[in-house]
Amino acid sequence: MRYIIVGGSAAAISAVESIRSLDHESRIDLFSDEETPLFSRVLLPYYVAEELSKPLLNFRTSDFFDEKMVTPHMGVKVTYVNPKDKTIKAADGKEYAFDKLLLATGGKAIVPPIPGIDKEGISTLKTMADAEKILNMKGKRAVVIGAGSIGVEACISLTRRGIKATLLEQLGQVMPTVFDAEAAAIVQQRIEDLGIEVITGEKALKFTGGKHVRSVVTDTRELPCDMVVLSVGVRPASELALQAGLTLGDMKGIRVDDCLMTSAQDIYAAGDVAETYDIARNTYFLNAIWPCAFEQGNIAGLNMAGQKTLYPGSYRRNSIGNFIGIPAISMGVTHSDACAIQSDEDEFREIRVRTKDSYKKLILKNGKIVGAILVGQTQKAGLMSILLRKQVYVADSIPMLMSDRLSFMDLLPILRRNADQFSEPEYKELMDTGL
Repeated sequence: MRYIIVGGSAAAISAVESIRSLDHESRIDLFSDEETPLFSRVLLPYYVAEELSKPLLNFRTSDFFDEKMVTPHMGVKVTYVNPKDKTIKAADGKEYAFDKLLLATGGKAIVPPIPGIDKEGISTLKTMADAEKILNMKGKRAVVIGAGSIGVEACISLTRRGIKATLLEQLGQVMPTVFDAEAAAIVQQRIEDLGIEVITGEKALKFTGGKHVRSVVTDTRELPCDMVVLSVGVRPASELALQAGLTLGDMKGIRVDDCLMTSAQDIYAAGDVAETYDIARNTYFLNAIWPCAFEQGNIAGLNMAGQKTLYPGSYRRNSIGNFIGIPAISMGVTHSDACAIQSDEDEFREIRVRTKDSYKKLILKNGKIVGAILVGQTQKAGLMSILLRKQVYVADSIPMLMSDRLSFMDLLPILRRNADQFSEPEYKELMDTGL
């Protein structure tokens, strides 16, 4: 058996581990167009903040490839996939044959066509090269464009280095895809308490300056700056799939089946490039987050090595608490209308509890959790995640779920009533650990 993996991040590494758990000898070639291996993208803001050195960004040891008997091709871009002949071609002109191929090419940071975007001092934050570029930027003022998770973390990272930062978001709130307006208001206040100026509802129209950026011009003002970080979103890096004639989904990611195989036999996809079934939305969706990439890489690797394993589906999970000083988590959908597939018979409920220091919200579809937001008190986020993932009926247990004193014993009747939705190991683990 000859395995080829295109990509070098979470999904790719997880797939390697799964393959090697079943197949200890077959050749594995791993290609990545990034030269730095085995680093965690979610830790890049800590690197930009000068709080973690480069070695501490690694999520596997430096001998990982040797230990797993993987031939790494770092900094080598794959340019062509031939599904019929089962070959790939690399940028160095060499051709490689495969029996099983995994496309774990991830996502690419979106660079909007704003006049002046090519000036020095402007960078995205997606790769190690991006992080190093930002780390080496000089100046006292920065504008971060885009108030998603990466934008917020980048802004706080620069602030921790003593740089005066402004966070600019064209929509009406910070973290618009992660939180609802009420949770976002709490998060924004925390960001502003750190000394960061937050501007929402304004769009960057152009960058001024000669060779180097000097300001960002919006609808209503000009923001002087020495550097700009772009964080306006990520799109799936599906160019190889498109070239190979693989089926793409509505969000331009690679459409996969419940074994994570693409429309071509023996070619799989996982991670930020894969469109998988979303449990909360009841449709295919791109959940480009680190935990989903690891899960998908694991399932893809098992299937590639011959152990048929079904992927139950994904759902979005986001956490920002380490940076803003209070725990803040969302999962699934944040508004009931985000459930794409609906019928006239579907019943939706949104339950909110707000105190001075906390906010909880549950979104239910036909009595089952499809989304949750927890700010300030997140101790039971793991439990909410389990109930969402397993689609357990909870409509008759709302007061208990929203209680500050929720305990495992409170949930025992729910779990026992729905024991058939858990595998035996899962149910035993729940009983042993008490969540």
